[in-house]
Amino acid sequence: MSKDNSKLRFQKSKFFIVIWVMSLFLLAFSQTIIRSTRTNRPIINLAADIQFTYDDNIFLYSENDLKDFQRSIRPYRFPFETSDDFITTLTGSMKIRQKLFNQKPTIFSLLYRQHVYAVNRMKSYQLFSLNINQNVVKPLTFEIAYLFLPKYLIRYYKDPTSQTSPPDYIGCEFAEHLFSIELIYRFIKKVTLTPFYKFEIDDYISKFNYYDTKAHRLGLNGIFRLQPIISLRGKFEYKIAQAEGPEPDISYDQLAWLIGLQIGKNLKVGVTYGQEQRDFVTDNPPDIDPFHFGRKDKIRNLKLSLVIPLTRIIWIDAGYEFEKRDVSSQYKEKIDEIKDYQNNRFGLGINFRRF
Repeated sequence: MSKDNSKLRFQKSKFFIVIWVMSLFLLAFSQTIIRSTRTNRPIINLAADIQFTYDDNIFLYSENDLKDFQRSIRPYRFPFETSDDFITTLTGSMKIRQKLFNQKPTIFSLLYRQHVYAVNRMKSYQLFSLNINQNVVKPLTFEIAYLFLPKYLIRYYKDPTSQTSPPDYIGCEFAEHLFSIELIYRFIKKVTLTPFYKFEIDDYISKFNYYDTKAHRLGLNGIFRLQPIISLRGKFEYKIAQAEGPEPDISYDQLAWLIGLQIGKNLKVGVTYGQEQRDFVTDNPPDIDPFHFGRKDKIRNLKLSLVIPLTRIIWIDAGYEFEKRDVSSQYKEKIDEIKDYQNNRFGLGINFRRF
């Protein structure tokens, strides 16, 4: 992408972002906030869960690549044990609730989550998050959050500095910082709307630093409670991602949406379907960057969930997720055979909550 086009694109995005964030602040602080002089004992909630998942394509390889791996065709491309794995996910969280401002509740939330892969341990990762949730007036809540992902392995790519034959393949890893701001507005007792802005920083290891990306994400979450036991949810998000480049250049614009239905009060059944449309926007000509010039990705995602309460503080949840990516490009022949993938995940978890 040329510098001029990049600047113009981000100038436009910054304008909308400034307007968006200003509207959040104006709504959130339209009421006078006074620090309470009363002493309030904080309420602490603790929660933990353990989740077991089977993933049949942990590196999201195409069907052709999976066949090559199974048949040991050019095996140096696949320096791992299996293409599927069992994952154990451990989550612990703590919420501290106290009335600090004008007797309005403030909630501090801390979360730690670890994903442990049974065979491919190098794929294991962890994340940390901090949320501050402040009620402003009865229907209006303001929330800021920070999430940190220290290291995540995507898959193995050819080492760009390798001079050997066959070439070395190394893990493409990155760290992520995600900052977000949300405004949660509940009205007519049945509808909750949550506009949000997120700023994402992806920092790749030095050999892949041309993938380093900063992204602006604007969106809206919504929940509509049709009946006490029936609710609809939806999400819309627009993302503008600018990569370091200059080649390859993975800069892209992405439009994502999802819609979900949940039925039940204690025993709950849910289904969610969503799509992402990603358009790569590099200005590099196709002979320089054939994998990204004119490329379009479409990702479809279907989730099924079941929640079964055992006691007031213990419940079980089970789920299935299917994801499929279709890639098209008029400049890279047979790119679909390289980049398309399908992924199935089956999960079962036990959740504990202590009030």
